[in-house]
Amino acid sequence: MESTHSNSTLTIELKSFLVVFILPLLVVLPASFYVSVDAIESHLRSTVHTYSTRIDDVIAELHHENQHAMTHSHSCDLIREDLLFESLVREMVIVRDGVAVCSSKRGEVDQDISLLIGPKGAKSGEYLFDLNGDPEQRTIVVADVVGETGFSGAFSVIDRTYLIQRLGHIEGDRLNYIKVKFGAKVYPANTDFSSDTYHYVFTSKKYGFSMLAEASEEYIDSQILYNAMGSVPISLLISLLIFMASRVLKRRDSLVDDLKNGLKRDELFLVYQPIVTSREHSISGIEALVRWNHPGIGLVRPDVFIPLAEEQHLIIPLTDYVLKHALNDLAELNPQQEIHLGINVPPAYLHTSTCVEELTHYREQFDAIGIKLCIEVTERQMLDKIGRDVLKALRDNGLIISIDDFGTGYTSLSILQDTAFDHLKIDKCFVDTIGLETVNSTVLTTIIDLSHNLGVKVVAEGVETARQADYLAERNVQYLQGYHFYKPMGIDKLKQTFSDNQGCNQ
Repeated sequence: MESTHSNSTLTIELKSFLVVFILPLLVVLPASFYVSVDAIESHLRSTVHTYSTRIDDVIAELHHENQHAMTHSHSCDLIREDLLFESLVREMVIVRDGVAVCSSKRGEVDQDISLLIGPKGAKSGEYLFDLNGDPEQRTIVVADVVGETGFSGAFSVIDRTYLIQRLGHIEGDRLNYIKVKFGAKVYPANTDFSSDTYHYVFTSKKYGFSMLAEASEEYIDSQILYNAMGSVPISLLISLLIFMASRVLKRRDSLVDDLKNGLKRDELFLVYQPIVTSREHSISGIEALVRWNHPGIGLVRPDVFIPLAEEQHLIIPLTDYVLKHALNDLAELNPQQEIHLGINVPPAYLHTSTCVEELTHYREQFDAIGIKLCIEVTERQMLDKIGRDVLKALRDNGLIISIDDFGTGYTSLSILQDTAFDHLKIDKCFVDTIGLETVNSTVLTTIIDLSHNLGVKVVAEGVETARQADYLAERNVQYLQGYHFYKPMGIDKLKQTFSDNQGCNQ
């Protein structure tokens, strides 16, 4: 039976591990594919914009040359001289009434050119033209026509070698080809202006031609493979983070269950830190601090399990646990003079319907053994009106009320005035500033003065040096608590400490 349960648990853990490993891949791999496609399209877009700008510049230059030539259309020699070193022009032809009269290549001519301008005449613009009617010699013609008939003007034919160098020569292996479309014709000839794979089409805003660039299969595959391989470490990192987070959450959930069981099995125990008078340094009180010795992981820090208890609604049974065990621990302490016992009580506990009755009952039991019960409420846990009313009722019933960690929260003076309390505890962070010129050192003095003005006693926490103790005593801070006097100790050592002190006093 145990073997079956063990195998079932192992299967569940294996499935969980596979989910944690595979789930990020299901997200990261599509994301890497998207990144690959975006990179391919970005490259195509950049390439097409570059090439289209080149053609825009060529067309604009030839329009300028055409217009310049037409102003000198009767001087063919001058036209030839101007275009002698123009590498991008194969030939410029000046046409009058459908007849070529000047060629930048051949000089003055008298030649029918109806093949170039067509039977209905030409229009100013740009188009693809097959030299000698051969599609393999297709090139771009830039026309600037004068008059309404369309049979006169300047026609510049782009050199095919230049065109091949600009469009036919594709650097690298990222592109299969680049195509250009003017009207219904496509360059290179005998090709369709379409693509079955990743491509980008751009239309010139200046001249209306369209350009298509198609990515090569090698480039597509390399991009997808590169990003897919790069995504694997990312996926593994995400899997690791998910795994660690799940372990933390699982451990946290397990810790909650363990804390519930720990309260039942008495795994938690109390330590006590004495509080002394600032003048004689005699013990006037003690604070009960709860600790947890987990059977599997050892001591669990209070800043871990106490917030957990608050979140999981275990803080009330935990507070009851502390009260009950403190009463049991201290039953045989037998202090020679009355001391007070400080126990931290959360606001949630003060909201329970039986709070006043139960705490009053504990107060009576502690009174019987010579200990005054002191309820410590942390200032950071702001009390509402219900909580303040409960504190007043408890104080009227003989309990001591203390505001803990004062200065670290946001308590307003009006709330202090409306809250009945006896002690004000100064947080260690302010005691640490003694002898230093800081903002907190000024706050420390203000808190001490405020306490005196309110007529409450002051307890300074975290006193670790004689200098701090002397400074606080000089300013009439009545009680001191910290490692300079005593560290938190178990009940046996506390009893021995009281026994030793009583022996000294005798």
